[in-house]
Amino acid sequence: MTDADEPWVVTYAAPFLGVLLIVVGIAAGVMGGYSVVQTELDLCGDPTIQVADEATTAEYTGADAPALERLTVAELSPAERRAFEEALAAPDGEATVDGAFPHRPQFDAGVLIEYEGGERYAALVSLNECVAVPSLLFPLGVVSILLGIGGVVTPPLYRRLAAFEEDVAAG
Repeated sequence: MTDADEPWVVTYAAPFLGVLLIVVGIAAGVMGGYSVVQTELDLCGDPTIQVADEATTAEYTGADAPALERLTVAELSPAERRAFEEALAAPDGEATVDGAFPHRPQFDAGVLIEYEGGERYAALVSLNECVAVPSLLFPLGVVSILLGIGGVVTPPLYRRLAAFEEDVAAG
């Protein structure tokens, strides 16, 4: 059997569609798998704020500083206050806001918070929203990859089958 005897669909179309299925399957499998484990591994959810140290805060309160909104600790919601105090105690100055976040627009732009007779600059540093895709994408992605592999291996399997038929016919 020669290459000219092979159908065009087997030689070119099946492997091409197989590769496309593999690519789509990888994307779907990764997104579907991530959507399943993201909350279990604590990779998404509550936003994170950072509270600057006194030296950095001084840059935001000087004469050339940008105009920032000012809040007092008493104005913060309980979740915001808890995150602010945790961030002050944390070595990296960051903490998650676990609960109501009514002053989020102010934290997005950066805010000065009056605290114990001074001010501290605070800003939102990470939003970490969860990926909202159906978890069914994972098994569909795996099936797509398997079908794609079938398409990629179609030409060699076809050649082996044709050679086997020729051997049987030749006796």
